[in-house]
Amino acid sequence: MYQILVVDDSALMRKLMCDIINSIQGFQATDVCSDGESAYRALTKNSYDAVTMNMMLPRVSGLEVLKRMKANDIRVPVVAICAAVKEDQDITIEALESGAVEFVLRPYRLAGPDKMSFSRELEKALYVAVGKPLTEAAPVNASQAAKTVIRPNRPTPPPKAAPIPRPAPVPNVKVATAPSTPKAEPKPEVTPSPTPTVAPRPARTGKYSLIAIASSTGGPQALHTMIPMLPEHLGVPVVIVQHMPKGFTESLAERIDSKAKLTVKEAEPNEVLLPDHVYIAPGGRHLQVIENQGKLVARVFDDPPVNNLRPCADVMYESLEHLSIDNILCVVLTGMGADGSKGIASLRTKKKLYVITQSEDTCVVYGMPKATDQMGLSNQSAPITGIANAIVKEIGG
Repeated sequence: MYQILVVDDSALMRKLMCDIINSIQGFQATDVCSDGESAYRALTKNSYDAVTMNMMLPRVSGLEVLKRMKANDIRVPVVAICAAVKEDQDITIEALESGAVEFVLRPYRLAGPDKMSFSRELEKALYVAVGKPLTEAAPVNASQAAKTVIRPNRPTPPPKAAPIPRPAPVPNVKVATAPSTPKAEPKPEVTPSPTPTVAPRPARTGKYSLIAIASSTGGPQALHTMIPMLPEHLGVPVVIVQHMPKGFTESLAERIDSKAKLTVKEAEPNEVLLPDHVYIAPGGRHLQVIENQGKLVARVFDDPPVNNLRPCADVMYESLEHLSIDNILCVVLTGMGADGSKGIASLRTKKKLYVITQSEDTCVVYGMPKATDQMGLSNQSAPITGIANAIVKEIGG
């Protein structure tokens, strides 16, 4: 039985979460706390398998509790509970950087569809927290996943997938003005571990024109580690689909930008994609890359979710099939499910790809990289602290 600590200053929310947790087979809401100070004391005295914690707590905030846990080596997975308001969004992104494994939005109403949606999302987050798979098969051996694997860029027949919106022409494009002065040298908090041994690379077939990244559960932490490790003069634009609701990707981009040498921002509709810039798909909206007057342009739109996802990495990857550029570098980071694998499989039949996947032992959830690995699409698997180095080596930066 998984023992869960529930922390929230609302008695109604505490009861709701306890009821949900106790209804999940194998889970039990063991203790409840109404503020951060009592929660931290409980964590120092008792043993729990996971914690659900509101980040906006009285006395001591949820974020401060996370920082104390990290400082005192209290290794209990935390699911952050937050509201869809700007202040909570900023704190939630910082909480994910500080060690929270996942976050769940508080329901607007404590009954009906809102309650049902919250219940589903909380259950998924708790499964992630305790490391219990939902529908995924047993993971492959971690030592094998961490090894660098080089495979030829052979065409792979694409599997059947949900219909993907075709890119539409853009009437007007927006060109972001490059900064007149270089960004100050950042001071990343992450200390890189030794990069993995990489086998000889395939013969280069031309300069890469784009880097396209997919990530989901655990992605904010992974991006916070990887992006600041990329050099200032990467030479190509980077596009990212990170599964997040509306509002949170703006905070994510701002946090990463404050630490990165590259310029990191949320993608805007009709925006020209510039080298040495990182564009994150806006939460709750699809992102495609199209061409207009010979320039790569962001298409941001609100079509229905694909495979229950919006933004969806498959939508982004399949849009790249229609570009005139030939060589594309794809990266698949930690995440639940298989998003990105179908899009990459289809893209590989049209373009020359180099695909890097995050190694199992550094993933919060080895779902998306696993799907890409098992389909034979990955050229190289590397730990999160080695992916930036792998990118630079491959593009010759």
